[in-house]
Amino acid sequence: MIFLTLTAAMAFFAFLGYKRPGLALIISPIAVVSLVVVSILSDYPKAVIMTPFIFIAMLIAILMAKYEPDSALLPKRIAKGIFICSGVLIVTVVGFVFLLPGAIIVLIIFIAFAGFIINYAGTSRYATAAYIVSTIGSSMRQNLPLAMALESAASGRSDGRARILRRIHKWLVQGYSLSESIKRGYPKCPGRAVAMISAAERVCQLPFAIASIEADMVAKADEKKRIKTVHPSYPVILIVAMFLIVLALMTFVSPQLIMVLREISEGLSLPPATRILMRMTQFIAYDFGWLIWGVFLVTVLVIWPVSIRIRFRPRRPDKPYLLSRIFDSIKWHLPILHWFENNYSMVQVVGLLRLSLNTGCTVNGAISNALGLDVNNCFKKKLRKWLTRVERGDNISDSAKESKLGSTLAWAFDDKVNEGNTLAILETLESFYRSNYSYRVNLARFIMGPCITIIMGAAVGFVVYAIYSPMVFIIEHLSGMVMP
Repeated sequence: MIFLTLTAAMAFFAFLGYKRPGLALIISPIAVVSLVVVSILSDYPKAVIMTPFIFIAMLIAILMAKYEPDSALLPKRIAKGIFICSGVLIVTVVGFVFLLPGAIIVLIIFIAFAGFIINYAGTSRYATAAYIVSTIGSSMRQNLPLAMALESAASGRSDGRARILRRIHKWLVQGYSLSESIKRGYPKCPGRAVAMISAAERVCQLPFAIASIEADMVAKADEKKRIKTVHPSYPVILIVAMFLIVLALMTFVSPQLIMVLREISEGLSLPPATRILMRMTQFIAYDFGWLIWGVFLVTVLVIWPVSIRIRFRPRRPDKPYLLSRIFDSIKWHLPILHWFENNYSMVQVVGLLRLSLNTGCTVNGAISNALGLDVNNCFKKKLRKWLTRVERGDNISDSAKESKLGSTLAWAFDDKVNEGNTLAILETLESFYRSNYSYRVNLARFIMGPCITIIMGAAVGFVVYAIYSPMVFIIEHLSGMVMP
């Protein structure tokens, strides 16, 4: 009877997943847990093995169904994510139980390969965004009707970029602004670009903003295509692979060496480097092994998918996500990243302030427009304090200093020193911050590359010396015992 009930439940949830995927995802976990409890209480423990197949059948039905409305895409993505995470979890558990070193190495290779694919997808995303913005900018520079120009650029093509242009064209024809059309027709457009376009529309400086965004996106796309001397994932992959090799050697080889030394002489011991490496391996792999593998699983199954989602999810400058606020706060309070965040925010804010004031906008209106930019949320708090002080009648320059926006920005609005030269000084500051940011980024990259190489080389050298020095020590000791 219990098996008939489970079979009926499997058929029901498969049908429900095909017709109502969202409802099936909510109800099926509750039903599976209830059936497990009933099976145990009914003294049918073998039936517990069958209950997970109800959930699996429901997921397969969701993936096989064809949905027209956009609202049904979310359950399909959730089902696909559950399958991927379950597959990775099964491979990892099987590797732990049966083929620990080999399975984990294969898993690391798979993760590295997947990382390269994700990196390529990110590069392609920036290249697509640069193409879309470049097409819009070239149409504006030629004084062409934007909707007609986008339709002409997409005519005769069926690739992804052409579909994006057609969707933006559709919303432009319906009377929406350019920023709103991009939000609706190209949801994956970087949030910084959409925020800059939206802010520039308010001050009628859209062509200048498009040119600035186009330059930034082309630079980022070219930067991602550039071959790096040390890839960011290289140190992580090297450390994990080296740890697995050392773990295998310390588990299967080192005990044999210790036995050989004890047979040769009671007073001999392993070299200091080998003893240190063995203590480190013992501490990491055995004393706190549960913590290390737990962190590894959490990283692979939780942190890594969330980071991928964050990377490909456009930011919302008007209503920032919780994770965006958290990471902005972390980057703002770290010593080196704080400088980069502050400098990049100043580039965006100073540029928009100059464009706003150039159209005759008031200072408080220009600051209000700058609050719509996609900059660090901690930096936005300073802008809000500055806007509050300016609106209540305080001196603009003194308010910028009190809001901790820097002496250079306060100097640009100081009427006593630079009367009438605010626009020229803001243009100079924008060029200064942009070139300074680019210089520091390249300098940090040139410094970190050799340092990482030296650290990795020293770590590998220490491990190699610690592994081979006992063999050399045994050979030297045995050669001294040979009688002529």
